[in-house]
Amino acid sequence: EVVAEKIAALTGADFFKIQPTVPYPTTYIDCNNVSHVENETNRCPDIINPLASIADYDVIYIGFPIWHRSFPAIISKFIRSYDFSGKTVMPFCTNDEGGFGTAEMELRAILRNSNVKNGLAIHGSKVHESDDVIAKWVIK
Repeated sequence: EVVAEKIAALTGADFFKIQPTVPYPTTYIDCNNVSHVENETNRCPDIINPLASIADYDVIYIGFPIWHRSFPAIISKFIRSYDFSGKTVMPFCTNDEGGFGTAEMELRAILRNSNVKNGLAIHGSKVHESDDVIAKWVIK
């Protein structure tokens, strides 16, 4: 969320927080357990106040934490809920290690009719120190 807010400030972009109707736990272990169940059961949580449309957007920044080497199930739900054809998608993530894991490859597979750019991966502990890295990535 911190990285998304920095990107919105740099670009003037609209900001939409993808939130599940049932909030994720706040502790690492509990959240990890929920994400593991979502992955194992292919269950995607519903999104609070989903966007009516993304038709007015040409460039869409999509950010997420890396869970189990990929994006959370709710990101898959968001992506599959809209037509991203012809859109430029700018993925970014926070992680503890391993960068994007398989997330970028999986995004490209799902968003075949979109222009998915190279993403930005930031170590979670460095988000408050990453202004320059974020600005350089946004400018590319």
